[in-house]
Amino acid sequence: MNIRLLFKCGFLLMICLLIITGCFKENSEEEGQVTNTDLNNNPFELDEEETVILGSIFHGYRNLEFDDNEEVLPLSYDGDELVLDYYVQAEGKATNVGFLVYVDGIAQPYKLNTANSDYQYMHILDLEEENKDTPLQFIFTPITGKKGETVNVTTTSIYNPAFIPDMKETTSYGGYHDRLEVTRPLVFQENPDPIDSASLTSEVLNDVRLSIEPVTEDLMDKLGGGVIAIDSEMLEVDVFSMVDIETKPDVETTFQINDQEKLHVTFKIVGHPGVIYQNTFYLNHQALSNQEGETSFQTELTKGDVSVIDVELDVGKLDDFSTFYVVSTPVNSEDFYDDGVSSLKTPSLLLYK
Repeated sequence: MNIRLLFKCGFLLMICLLIITGCFKENSEEEGQVTNTDLNNNPFELDEEETVILGSIFHGYRNLEFDDNEEVLPLSYDGDELVLDYYVQAEGKATNVGFLVYVDGIAQPYKLNTANSDYQYMHILDLEEENKDTPLQFIFTPITGKKGETVNVTTTSIYNPAFIPDMKETTSYGGYHDRLEVTRPLVFQENPDPIDSASLTSEVLNDVRLSIEPVTEDLMDKLGGGVIAIDSEMLEVDVFSMVDIETKPDVETTFQINDQEKLHVTFKIVGHPGVIYQNTFYLNHQALSNQEGETSFQTELTKGDVSVIDVELDVGKLDDFSTFYVVSTPVNSEDFYDDGVSSLKTPSLLLYK
């Protein structure tokens, strides 16, 4: 495995909301900004004359070690808890940030900074100082993997996760809740003794069903959202995902829950053939599980097909205002490095009663 190709030491995030092109995002190792238009305390309203820079963020590993070829050494699991020495730097509204951690694409609960902290799937930070490196430690026992394996560890930031629309002044997440990832290989020198991660999840997912359906012109139009024209050639190298709620496939950012006990959700992912994803459903930034305690559901993309995951959400376990989204983390991204295969996140959706 080529460590140099897989390791990404730091990323910066740029989000621009444009009048004509909609939402444009660029990940860069050199520069990044979070920009948006902020009018009347509504971070989603667009203005033709004014664009306000909201902030910037980047993050990566500290205390890197290199081999004789000046390639970054992989992480090593030698037993007990694994410690990721990390840092984050941000400014503006990006100083509110949450981190998700994945091992081999599977959502990983972790402790933050001290071994005495609680295991959670996301810890949310409010950085005290802008434009200064804030050291972090992600501490955990891997819930997957065995001795002799080399897998990827992916740390994914979520921008301003504390924000949630109130359906009065704001009715959209806008550019908030975008993701940014860093990936590094992990070599297992020992077998981990996994924690009981099932006790950390909400058993909200019922009747999880995985299936395959053919790609249609209607689906490609829908994925493009009237902004870009998606065709079969694009699906050879790019990957797209989306969520439908019950019988309202046109729902964008909010869905009002009625008096039903279950809420039907359909997740679809399509694109680059051969890429394997682990897909995790989140509610208020914490991973959801099925009755067997599983939080990640694997799909392998094939040419001309859409991978579909249908689930039923237990409405009785939802808050009055709940943020819902799906993160898809690639398992075999190193096989498609030249195509830039990376993780995906569906736009955050507000489920409210």
